[in-house]
Amino acid sequence: MSESDLFTLSLGPELTIAQAADVHGLLLETVARLNSGLRLELSGVSDFDSSAIQLLLATQRSLQERAAELVLHEPSVVVVAALQCFGLDTQLQPLPHSLAGAE
Repeated sequence: MSESDLFTLSLGPELTIAQAADVHGLLLETVARLNSGLRLELSGVSDFDSSAIQLLLATQRSLQERAAELVLHEPSVVVVAALQCFGLDTQLQPLPHSLAGAE
């Protein structure tokens, strides 16, 4: 599946426990309607906590069950730092700014 086949959803600027229920609902609804993979635009995220990590992992799992992929598009420094902190930067592979601009 090429990246142009992915549905894009922008999230942020806050992805914390305070937004977790709303974002969870949005992600569930989005995944249920998809016929392709999902590209999450995360460049505008300024606040990010472990609840957001859980949401990303759950979304990735749901998409994998559908043989679809999750792409983290241009994640902010905050998102990348959190992924690295939790050791998930290889499992939830972000598309770096340098590669994202090459589309």
